[in-house]
Amino acid sequence: MLKYQKIALEMARHITENLQQKDKLPVIETLISHYKVSKSTIIKALKVLEDKGIIYMVRGSGIFVRGEGRKGYFNLLGVNELHGDARDNRYDLLEIMEIERINALPEVTNALRLEKTAKVYSVKYVYYLDKQVTCLEQVFLSQKIISNLDEEIAPKPIWEYIKDVLGIKMGFPDIYVNVDKLNAEEASFFGLNAEDPMLCKEIIYHLVNGQPVCYSRAVYHYKQARFFLKINSSN
Repeated sequence: MLKYQKIALEMARHITENLQQKDKLPVIETLISHYKVSKSTIIKALKVLEDKGIIYMVRGSGIFVRGEGRKGYFNLLGVNELHGDARDNRYDLLEIMEIERINALPEVTNALRLEKTAKVYSVKYVYYLDKQVTCLEQVFLSQKIISNLDEEIAPKPIWEYIKDVLGIKMGFPDIYVNVDKLNAEEASFFGLNAEDPMLCKEIIYHLVNGQPVCYSRAVYHYKQARFFLKINSSN
């Protein structure tokens, strides 16, 4: 994790535990002195918090706490909840069901722009909230980027591993959301019936050069499929 990311995480935790909506944060000069880093590092950390909807900055007035989303709602942009963000981590428990190297399915080869005979790493996660299965997620990782994936790496933030261990910069995600019906296997995990409604969210993560590196498909219990999306003003 880079220095500005660590500071952003520390600030997010401090805000969550000690501040309320519309509370004012210290000025940039005070933050520089407190964290003993450069101005550019603090600016980057604040940009992370602003992008996550945790703070908002008013020119000439200061930095303010934006406030949390509604209780029981999840960040629409946070498909993989392994980012280590204290504010977005709303699940009680994460369990890894399976890690394996498989032949890529057609939808995976299309998403990751791979050859039809390509192999990928597949990691299946189950997320719990209030002791109830809330989300099933399957993540497919290109072997062009990650040559070896094991039980020591998978529980950690995958994006953190790619950036900090492999030294590769992550770029942008493409997100697709649709309403569908559960198949028999999915329904059994949720304690629901096959053909019951569900929300499916897919994300294709790209590197800064535009190369897709990861495809994620998450299925949500229809009673838990509540999301928020915070947009920053372009003005």
